[in-house]
Amino acid sequence: MITRGEALLALRPGAEWNMLNGEISWLDSEQTQPTEDEIAEKIAELEYKEEVEEYKAEREKAYPPTGEQFDKIFHEGIDAWKAEIQAIKDAHPKAVIDNDTLNSRKSQALFDHQLKKYTKAIERLAQYIVADGREEVIESQATGEKILNEETGVVDDVMDDIVTALAIDPVEPTITRVVISDDLDADPTEETIENPLITQDNAERAEAQSIVDATPQPVIDEYNS
Repeated sequence: MITRGEALLALRPGAEWNMLNGEISWLDSEQTQPTEDEIAEKIAELEYKEEVEEYKAEREKAYPPTGEQFDKIFHEGIDAWKAEIQAIKDAHPKAVIDNDTLNSRKSQALFDHQLKKYTKAIERLAQYIVADGREEVIESQATGEKILNEETGVVDDVMDDIVTALAIDPVEPTITRVVISDDLDADPTEETIENPLITQDNAERAEAQSIVDATPQPVIDEYNS
């Protein structure tokens, strides 16, 4: 299976970068960092090319050891050796890259990647806004008990209200922090800034929304199907 690192090496030969827990830190000033879409397509391309080359490994496993091949030539002649080798080649025919198949693989890989990104972005946007908090969520669920409805004669489920999500208070909109000056003779001061939890939440939501906005309609349709 082709890794993202192998795809990066193929896309940007000689580029400088690090990867930790799947996150790419781009260090190269000469080459631009590939997009995640490009990486997804390149992985599909390399995996397909790897499949095409599998016939070589299958032939190598099927060929007799070199000594046995020489022995066959010596005892049975070159034509017998050629016939045996040709039979192996016929059993594992040479494969070539089909551009239609390659493009189809890349398109499917891109579609799957975009669907995964869209799904993750939708899930992120569905989370509560930390600046607003969240009210308690109550749902009516079956308790597992049954009761006879005397009017209809049907046995119904016994329902009860269940708290499925606890209430979460909104965070404070701002925080005050101490600022130490570079001037060693100056006294520390205080400054009020937006609560970092709100800042992070807003940034993540904005990123998720940008992914949703850029997602092609066919991907959205697949998600909604």
